[in-house]
Amino acid sequence: MKLLDKIEPVFNIDNEVRDWISKIDSKLDYMQITDKQKRNYMVSKSKVRSIHSSLSIEANSLPLFAVENISNDKPVLGKMNEVQEVKNAIEAYNHMNQYDYTSEKDFLSAHQIMMKYFEDDNGGYRNHGEGIKKDNKIVYVAPESILVPQLMKSLFELLKNSDLNLLILSCIFHYYFVAVHPFSDGNGRMARLWVTLMLISYNKNFEFVPIEEEIYINQEEYYNSIEQCHINSNANVFIKFMLKVIDAALEKIIKSTSFVMSDTQNKIYELIVNNRFITQNEIVELLGISIRTVKRNFKILIDNNIIERVGSNKKGYWEVLK
Repeated sequence: MKLLDKIEPVFNIDNEVRDWISKIDSKLDYMQITDKQKRNYMVSKSKVRSIHSSLSIEANSLPLFAVENISNDKPVLGKMNEVQEVKNAIEAYNHMNQYDYTSEKDFLSAHQIMMKYFEDDNGGYRNHGEGIKKDNKIVYVAPESILVPQLMKSLFELLKNSDLNLLILSCIFHYYFVAVHPFSDGNGRMARLWVTLMLISYNKNFEFVPIEEEIYINQEEYYNSIEQCHINSNANVFIKFMLKVIDAALEKIIKSTSFVMSDTQNKIYELIVNNRFITQNEIVELLGISIRTVKRNFKILIDNNIIERVGSNKKGYWEVLK
């Protein structure tokens, strides 16, 4: 990876990469959700899941239901700084349709929102050195701060002028942005926000695909792929990782939107609609089936995003998602 004062990406588009792109495009074509109400609901849910996952990668401990409550202006219990991180991210994601992914000015404006109240230099590039530690050992040293403005200008010129497939370009931007590490804080969450913006520009269906969640699930591989690219001096490993993540996220959405409930699952669903505080043991009594059958069907409903648990096992409740 050559980083002087201009970014010249090093990567290779081989048959494996082409196959990933073809699979992703096929899934995007398959996702025909025309119901406006359903689409808006999915976009809203995806945004909450994206924000929760992106901040969880940065060690924010607030659970998913707390992020959703904050997005709905409901009070939550939590550390003030973590609540503020969520509020900032919600505001930044809500501005998404106002941003041009090729605009460095928009990018800095988004960072100013994302890091509001946290850094004195939010909305501006760092003026000090940065490095990445692993097990208390420095494994990567970012470019000197004096080079950052020109490197970032170069990166946005690439976005404006490149004729690369936008899927590939989003991966390249993500990796080289992380390599430059231009901000004092918020680099990871800004990379993921901007990649989401680029993907939505590629295909509107990405509005209801929480890519950040899939990155969070594969967090260790995410960081390892970045580290491997630093060693290899090219972006190949990270490009393939991200395409795999995008494909997996699309696959989950397709499965959840095409899922058909069984008779037992429909009955459980109706009981939850009528009483969101109902317990699994109560369902056993009402339906006359075993607790094992109830638990198995609950797992299927949860895995397919039909229902989700809000709060603790004792004091929480079931929320119907579809």
